[in-house]
Amino acid sequence: MDARPWAVLFLNAVSLVSAELCLPHGILASSRRYLQEPVDGPDGVNATALRMVVYDWPSAEVATELTAILLSEVLGYHVEINAVKTTGSVESALQLAGCVSFDCLERQRRSHVAMDTWLAGLPGELANFERTHPNLAARSLGSMGYIGSDTLYVKGPGRDEAYYTSGLALDYYKSYNTSLHDPARFFSKVSELDTAAFAPCNSSEHEFTNDVQMRFYREWTGDEEGVRETAAGFMANCADGYFWPSPACRHNISDCIPLLAAGFGWNVYVFMQWSTFFAMPTAIGIPKGEEQRRSLVENFRTLFHWWSPDAAFLHLDASQVVFPRHKRREWEMGLYRTGYPENNIVKLAAGQLAAMAPRVYQFLENLRLDLEDMQSLLLEVERGATLRVAACSWVRNNTEIWTTWIPVDTQCLPGEGLQDSNGQHLANRSAAVGCSSCRPGNFSRSILDNEGETYVCKPCPAGTYENAFGKTVCVSCDVGTFTNAAGSAHCVRCDLGRFANVSGMTQCHACGTEHWTTSQHIVNDDVDRWLEVDGATSASFCSCVEG
Repeated sequence: MDARPWAVLFLNAVSLVSAELCLPHGILASSRRYLQEPVDGPDGVNATALRMVVYDWPSAEVATELTAILLSEVLGYHVEINAVKTTGSVESALQLAGCVSFDCLERQRRSHVAMDTWLAGLPGELANFERTHPNLAARSLGSMGYIGSDTLYVKGPGRDEAYYTSGLALDYYKSYNTSLHDPARFFSKVSELDTAAFAPCNSSEHEFTNDVQMRFYREWTGDEEGVRETAAGFMANCADGYFWPSPACRHNISDCIPLLAAGFGWNVYVFMQWSTFFAMPTAIGIPKGEEQRRSLVENFRTLFHWWSPDAAFLHLDASQVVFPRHKRREWEMGLYRTGYPENNIVKLAAGQLAAMAPRVYQFLENLRLDLEDMQSLLLEVERGATLRVAACSWVRNNTEIWTTWIPVDTQCLPGEGLQDSNGQHLANRSAAVGCSSCRPGNFSRSILDNEGETYVCKPCPAGTYENAFGKTVCVSCDVGTFTNAAGSAHCVRCDLGRFANVSGMTQCHACGTEHWTTSQHIVNDDVDRWLEVDGATSASFCSCVEG
């Protein structure tokens, strides 16, 4: 029988046992521990809950809730989910660093974990931040287990009608070329959509007014009529104030296919370039909000921006519109004539989390959800379940999956070593019950056995030292110092009459057999003096003892 009470399978349980616990044998809040976070001050550490960033999209919300249940009820940590949702990975990276901006001149309370982080298209500031603040920068703990994708979608009924009545594949970009096809007849007319549901094109907070991207559009496509210059810069030229018509149907907007953007017009400039390069007859509009967008997608035949993982439109049997394979260098120049990149979706952690909570760090590295898992969670939320109920239901019904994420007690991390029940470090797993940081005078070394890789603490060899906990290498003694014993936390200065002229020495060289010392010549107030010194770094310090 498994000794871990939380490892019992809950195949049919779907309701919460209590308002506090998801798992019947989960660790109670009164028995949970706090992180010991290093801080400036006399105490040096601060007991704090493990704080989780949560993004403002459904897959991140449910992934955060699921992870919080396991961190609190299985690993036994106090966990807080930030009350204010984060809009993107740049903001979360700063929260994990505890910085307000990339110069880090102003600090904020540090968060520790961010789940479901989309990495594609991150600005260069993050890479620069990793170089300038390596100790503060967030660490990627690997993939969530699924790849994110977003592009244009077409609903199933219109797609099928076009294919079975005319052989037109609306899930392929070339089928929209108006010089060869008439795809608009399978879509709603722009006039059928109420402009009251759309944001004006000149809304300053929307991407139609993104001066940089509108300049890119004008430069790469040569379509000067597609944008107009204002006092604030270039913006999309929407004749009716709400829809941007592509060149393929600009002469008659009734021939345009409605294309619905998302959010504040995320990547409308990409759709503009696609429409122009591939002669797609589109009229692009930005719904005022998510409620309006969902209603429009549900009730009209349109192209629409959507992404995966997400469950909002799974019931529509929608298909991605396939575009040419992504070319990174072109996108970096603002040239968008290829499809979206695949998005790496990862887990991020504060740089110090590995030292503060090694098992949490390792658990997060191990955590991987399949796309099917995430889609099923999102579908449950879409059908009305709360995030907590959906996440708890998955945890209870998939114990055989998440128990593999829990680190083995003797699976030590770099900086740690196997230890017995008395806290003594061991050379192998035979009597080990857990791991602890290697003490000063020791370093952590990897070993491989039948259970996989782990780490043991080994004494620093003679001639080297380590004065801190949890290190993976020892440091050679500086010139002028030595240590002749293994396991040293510091090196010793050479005695008078001895010197060490290279680093890593196990004993100091003698200046001579008898009557030798080491001294240094100084001039003070025009008086020559020789002072005896220990820790000599070369034979030039050697001299005869006076007399």
